[in-house]
Amino acid sequence: MQRLIARLRSEGTAFFIHVDKKADQRLFAHLKADDVTLLPAPVAVHWGDFSQVEAILLLMKTALAAGPFTRFVLLSGVDYPLWSTASINAFFAGQPDAEYINLVPMPSAAAGKPLARLTTYTLRPTLSPLHRLTLRVLLKARIIPRVRDYQPALGALKPYGGSTWWALTRPACEYLVDYANRHPALVRFFKGTQYADETFLHTILGNSPLMANVRRNLTYTDWSAGGASPANMSARHVDYFRTKPQFSADDVYGSGPMMFARKFSDSDDTLLQAMDGCA
Repeated sequence: MQRLIARLRSEGTAFFIHVDKKADQRLFAHLKADDVTLLPAPVAVHWGDFSQVEAILLLMKTALAAGPFTRFVLLSGVDYPLWSTASINAFFAGQPDAEYINLVPMPSAAAGKPLARLTTYTLRPTLSPLHRLTLRVLLKARIIPRVRDYQPALGALKPYGGSTWWALTRPACEYLVDYANRHPALVRFFKGTQYADETFLHTILGNSPLMANVRRNLTYTDWSAGGASPANMSARHVDYFRTKPQFSADDVYGSGPMMFARKFSDSDDTLLQAMDGCA
């Protein structure tokens, strides 16, 4: 994380870091700086759960309130830039209205986004044991349906799905935060869905006036091996990045440049040093 911050640090840039509430916050205290804010009231995040969305919205709200920033980029601690910071800043300056986020209408077999992600009622891991037991009994008795109709919750909204990572403008972040605040029933519905980090914001943005400005996201992920998780970055990938310094991707989400890549290990210093030589 510290190395990622150092690579991206520039005038006018600030970093807002959400550390999972389940983690020891003291281990990240050394990251605090004038341009680095660690969120003081983090969320306990569980993979595939709406808590991922809650953490993202908290990051948005904190960054929006902190200053007149015009571009917001969501990265994880295992992401790393493929471009120099100067090139990144110049790119965003030249595309002030573009919204970089992968999204497609659902269902999409090509993108692996079935409607089951919305219609299959999912118990949240954050529920108390008694609450979970009660819901399991109600589901088994079919008092609560396991398969739900999403239409009453979404209303006129068409469902969209995509990827977690994005680079959005201030108007987009303001729109998403405001929409979530004004539609608590929609939030409640998505709390019972699968992988809401890949559907909730996408559905809101896909039905917004900002949809006309949407482009594919800027983060490279290697899914070539198949499976539930992308491949870790390796020397093979770095060799490719070196020969193709500003390559593009072209898939179901459209075509566009790749500015970041994931997943890198913090412990692989040799690989990260090689990445620094690519910029």
